[in-house]
Amino acid sequence: MKNKMRSWRYKTTSDYFDYLDFHDCLVEQVKIEKDLVTLGLEFINISEKHPINPYDLAKSTDRCELTFINVSKNEVILFEENMKVNILITDLEEMELLEFNKKKVKDYFIFDIFGINGGTHEFCSLKLHAKSFILQWNDFKENAWYVG
Repeated sequence: MKNKMRSWRYKTTSDYFDYLDFHDCLVEQVKIEKDLVTLGLEFINISEKHPINPYDLAKSTDRCELTFINVSKNEVILFEENMKVNILITDLEEMELLEFNKKKVKDYFIFDIFGINGGTHEFCSLKLHAKSFILQWNDFKENAWYVG
């Protein structure tokens, strides 16, 4: 069976990070391939100020993929019963995102994601050192949760 590449209608990058809202988004899948880490997300919110959003309001998307490029480090920490437990990123079960930050360090970014682990319902964090990311999706759906 051939590996079928999915085609996407919309694509944006970490250059537009300030126009993306990941709050309450659900990570459903994690894939690692060489120096790429891809998170399969249930949806994200795109600001009305993002250049490719054709609407006057912030909109949520359908399922999407967030691919971190040139990843040099990834770390997942689960906060369980007053302990910090490191796990492999591929062992991360569903994760509901609460906070997502980006910080420039020399020639790469630290992407720091904080959320709730779907398996344990405890807090967890995901930290990636990467050059950038690409976010891809096919459709804009309803208004983002913060509209109105």
